[in-house]
Amino acid sequence: MRRVGLLCSLALSAAATSAEDLATASISQVLPLGGQRGTTIELRLLGRYLSNAKSVEFDSGDFLWRAAGEPSSGRLEGLLSIASTAALGTHRFRVRTLEGYSTSALFNVGQFQDVREVEPNDSLAAATVVASLPAGIHGGLDGAADIDIFAIDVRAGDRWVADFRSIEYGSAVEAKMFLLDVDGHIVAFNDDRDDYLETPYIEHTFAGAGRHYLKIDQYRGPRGFNFGKNSTYLLRISRLPTIDHVTPLGATVGGTATLTLRGQGLGSVQEVYLTQLRGAEHARMTYPYTMPVRFADDSQTREGIGRIEGEVLDRNGTSTRVKFSIPDRVAPGLWRVWAAGPAGILDGPPIDMDRLPDYSEANASEADWRPGGYAINGVLSEPGERDVYAIHTVAGRPLHFWTLAAQLGVPHLDPVVSLRDASGRKLAENDDVVAGQGTLIGNPDSSLFHTPERDGVLFLTIQDRTQRGGPSYQYRLKVQEERPSFQLFTTPENFSVPRGGEAVIKVHLVRESGFEGRVAVWFEGMPPGVDAPMAEFREDQLFEPNADGADMIIPEIAFPIAAPESLQPGVYPIRVFGAPAGASSGPLDSSVQAGSTMTMGPLLDLWNFVRRPLPRIEMTVFDPPTARLWSDQRTLTLSRGGTATVSLKTAGQIGETDLRVPGLPQGVEFESTAHAESLTVVLRASESADIGSFDISVETRTGRRWAATDLIGLTVRPSTPKRAGR
Repeated sequence: MRRVGLLCSLALSAAATSAEDLATASISQVLPLGGQRGTTIELRLLGRYLSNAKSVEFDSGDFLWRAAGEPSSGRLEGLLSIASTAALGTHRFRVRTLEGYSTSALFNVGQFQDVREVEPNDSLAAATVVASLPAGIHGGLDGAADIDIFAIDVRAGDRWVADFRSIEYGSAVEAKMFLLDVDGHIVAFNDDRDDYLETPYIEHTFAGAGRHYLKIDQYRGPRGFNFGKNSTYLLRISRLPTIDHVTPLGATVGGTATLTLRGQGLGSVQEVYLTQLRGAEHARMTYPYTMPVRFADDSQTREGIGRIEGEVLDRNGTSTRVKFSIPDRVAPGLWRVWAAGPAGILDGPPIDMDRLPDYSEANASEADWRPGGYAINGVLSEPGERDVYAIHTVAGRPLHFWTLAAQLGVPHLDPVVSLRDASGRKLAENDDVVAGQGTLIGNPDSSLFHTPERDGVLFLTIQDRTQRGGPSYQYRLKVQEERPSFQLFTTPENFSVPRGGEAVIKVHLVRESGFEGRVAVWFEGMPPGVDAPMAEFREDQLFEPNADGADMIIPEIAFPIAAPESLQPGVYPIRVFGAPAGASSGPLDSSVQAGSTMTMGPLLDLWNFVRRPLPRIEMTVFDPPTARLWSDQRTLTLSRGGTATVSLKTAGQIGETDLRVPGLPQGVEFESTAHAESLTVVLRASESADIGSFDISVETRTGRRWAATDLIGLTVRPSTPKRAGR
């Protein structure tokens, strides 16, 4: 390649710098998706605008990142050391760059040895051999044609569980899994493990010894769906027990509770305990949400995470009963069930912990909502079953009824809640808090508000939408005096403002069913010299399904935020509030604070993607770059033996400097020519250049930072044969 000196005399003033001018960093792939605690691994991140990465920051102090090599716009590599004390499960991290933070991504800490797939492994003969089990296998389904096959050796009578993890663990890939014998015949198959989690799960006891294969193939829908870069996965193969469901789904802080775990392989369980759910572990948070969500910092160490030990009362192969004494000091919210034994530690489902009195179906008639509400733990134990509860109402006092089931991992129940009077006349009904489709998880639980016009008894009915039932159809019903309200959230997650410039932060309004009227929005805690904006949502701005039924209309207000030149670079927590416009204050009327979330998926404002709560809304102020480099080209095709040209525009003071094109495949070189306010880069492919699709960027150093284009998709194809006679 040939490097050239660049000279551009166009000044780039900070005041002219806007959010659109300075795109912020994002992460699109994490490989591997996790690692064994107590080890150091090579971690590769793919994304955009990562050239000026300075560090990688995790939600816990149990991780140490060391960069390896120089980052580029689309790629960042390093060594990640995971402490032996790191909490098992999902963790959140982000990249800090000179222009602020990237979007967040997830990393999963495991307990078993790590195995990396070796490509190509799309046939039995080329399968990646897993030398010993148990193991945590890390791979990726790169490209629409990719298939991964792993070879395992088993003994007769062995019970192994193959748990494929992607959705809810930081990846978007949807897959199906085959267990094959030595001749490639199907022994077992799974596509979706349940109604709401579209990742495969196979538990199998082998009749005979010998080699078997696990084949991972991606979803191949009629439209040729491609999961893009976010297609890595974790395949955990272990002898861990299986928990089908836990009953009850919740408990009261300061009381005692006996939980029953039902599943397979539970006879070996020696210890059961609860831990407070960390932010990264929230897997089914949607807007609106009805499960308890903590917008707060996690403990920096595993020892600081809330933990409650249980007393195992009895156990057998299919169930384990555990008694918990819950201290009054523990925080309400979601807590995860863990079961430990000689096979390792199993991460079970979350349960709901609150300060409401708990009731069962048997004593629900004693419940009274007037002292502050209550919770009922119930089950639709038979197909077609309908549970009916008598509610003593008071005229004018609003009631809120909502369920927790699918949000807690109940595998099949889609509850419908309806309210009727004594004559059987239906007064209100709710099916889903918010609709979802496929891997784009909505909220199948129910939420119903009702204000009675007179004193009396109403009847609340809970049933499954398709009249199913069984021991696993558990639910937790909550009843409280509460009016419909709304929720607020902000985007983008990585809100960065150049010093002397401005950027836009959006506030989104999600109305609960029955809430109407205008909503006033304001900011508090802004940095010195930054104006605190105010605005108002109109009454006709509704949170509702779009006309095609496939996405949601989410009302938003865009607030331009300007950072003065005098403001010091740094990270500033800010707060955003909303309240019904003109509403009178009272015990049921209060302001609502907005939160911020990380979102798994590219279509932020359309689909109701899986989200994780972030501890705060942050405004990062940074020194703007002195130069920019960009291109309107997003794709480029290059034939072997041929050339292709990238035309770029420049702004700012670009002097004698290095130019690079990261991501170029083997056999492709570049040369460049500088002009007054533009730059031309010519790519030249040899006859032996690598064929395929590649993400490249054009980057030039300006002082201590890189100016980079957005990613450009480069396709290298075989040379075109010359026609005879030419």
